[in-house]
Amino acid sequence: MNTSVENMNNEETLTSIESYIAVYKYALKKAQSPLLKTFLMGIAAGLFVGIAYIAAIFGSRGLSDNGIKNLTFGFIFTLAITMIVFMGGELFTSNSMIFMPLIKKQVKLTRMLINLLVVLIGNFIGCFILSLFTWWAGFFDNQAFLDNAVSIFNHKLVMSWWKAFFSGILCNFLVAGSVYISHATRSSTAKFLLIGLVIMVFALSGFSHVVANSYVWGLGPLFNIYGIHSGFNDFLQFGYQVQLPTLFGNFIGGGILLPGMYYLIFRKELPKITL
Repeated sequence: MNTSVENMNNEETLTSIESYIAVYKYALKKAQSPLLKTFLMGIAAGLFVGIAYIAAIFGSRGLSDNGIKNLTFGFIFTLAITMIVFMGGELFTSNSMIFMPLIKKQVKLTRMLINLLVVLIGNFIGCFILSLFTWWAGFFDNQAFLDNAVSIFNHKLVMSWWKAFFSGILCNFLVAGSVYISHATRSSTAKFLLIGLVIMVFALSGFSHVVANSYVWGLGPLFNIYGIHSGFNDFLQFGYQVQLPTLFGNFIGGGILLPGMYYLIFRKELPKITL
């Protein structure tokens, strides 16, 4: 019986260094992916994030207790990363881990920067499309949904630059961590539960995610249709005060701090890694 349990663990659960190697190969594969595929997968991921955001806003509308409201939002938003991991998609936040093979000189700096730019543009397009679908599908006709969406937009808009930056670091420590932890097991059920737990903590805490923010960013100009003033200056302010620092923070949290920590731990044990 002990032998069968041990074998099961060997089949389903990876050791810490095996997980790190799997994540490294995952990042290296992303870096070598054709740019058109990266772009299209970026759009897909943006669409998944937008769908999850619509569901989370709708599901948490009208809730007066902030604790229950945040918990409901966080639970529903786990849909986004679950769809991306199981269906396929590229996020700027997870592609930031390409920094690992860059350090090992298996990826050039220009290739990493181009990859991140292409996937980010794809993410933005996917999220902005879902922002428009929110209007076209009539979700704003529900007053509670509209009030919830406006509240989220305004809450993010008043964040200071540095708060958004450090919130972005914490955010991608978790979001990239959810991708990392999904490589620690071969069990689909375990992947689903682990990803859901980590992403729920991220969404519940309200950390700043540059792609998720893009959906809310795209909603701003649409509020004017419903008599809620949101000018072009608000759109630009959101881009500079929220998105820019979040972008830098996300890269540091998920591209440098998280993988860098494990690289320092395992650097002497790492074999030559190839795909």
